[in-house]
Amino acid sequence: MLQFLDYLAVLRPTLLFPVWTLVLLGYHHGSTMPEAPTTSQPIRLWATLCLYTLLMGAVYIVNQITDRETDAVNNKLYLVAQGYVKLKVLKWQIGVLITLSILLSLLVFPNNLTYLILISLSTILGFAYSVRPFRLKGKPILDLCANALGYGSLAFLVGWVTITPIDTEAIWRSLPYLFCVAAAFVNTTLPDLAGDKQGGDYTTGVWLGTKRACRLSLVLLLIAIGSAIFFKDWIAGTASIVCLPIFIYMNFRPRQNVIIWGTRIGILMLSLCASLLFPLYLLWFVAILFSLRWYYRARFNIRYP
Repeated sequence: MLQFLDYLAVLRPTLLFPVWTLVLLGYHHGSTMPEAPTTSQPIRLWATLCLYTLLMGAVYIVNQITDRETDAVNNKLYLVAQGYVKLKVLKWQIGVLITLSILLSLLVFPNNLTYLILISLSTILGFAYSVRPFRLKGKPILDLCANALGYGSLAFLVGWVTITPIDTEAIWRSLPYLFCVAAAFVNTTLPDLAGDKQGGDYTTGVWLGTKRACRLSLVLLLIAIGSAIFFKDWIAGTASIVCLPIFIYMNFRPRQNVIIWGTRIGILMLSLCASLLFPLYLLWFVAILFSLRWYYRARFNIRYP
């Protein structure tokens, strides 16, 4: 039973939270536009969430396969790095996930060209992030831009176009989330400095070092707050302002546990804001967290997440 669950856990549900959250927030903002339908489109929204889960799950598996050596050094992501799952099975799993996501997009959104383009861009960017010769993960600033664009803009715009066409307003409204994600991403590169250096990945964190990376993340967060205020976006503004004290503290005491908590609080706040708009999401959020807590306790005897 637990070995079967390994192939679900390898999809990295904790990293799917930001994806689900940004899709929901994009859908919410799109639904407030004058040209949006007067009634909600739950079937289309669920289809998008399912489709994006399949797609990003495949991307995360590819990332773990390409990073298995550095993950072993960093003592993280046990499933692939320590051989709990078989690479041959994972390759089949990637193919099935991508195929299902493509079929679902063509089935539900056959005439929405913008939607199909965004899904294609998400797929290309996801693979280019991990796979050589592109491997954007190993290039400073490009790794930051890829994450900010993928999570902060593309996921948001996919949610938006699920209910209403994209225009320049949609792109502008995605900016606070782009900078929120960018600020959080810089922090995520810091706990993995040792493994990234050994594996030859010259990430933004490796390039800047801990102190300067903390300064950059703070600047990006301040830009997120400023853009949220400019666009009167209470969701991005609330999440960013709540994170501000710990980001400031992080610059005075750049310890790993403080940096990790700064990132987690940002994700949690955006997810809670999305839960206020979509109450069922809160139940899903809690259910996934408790399920993962049980799985990692039963499988590895560790407390995660």
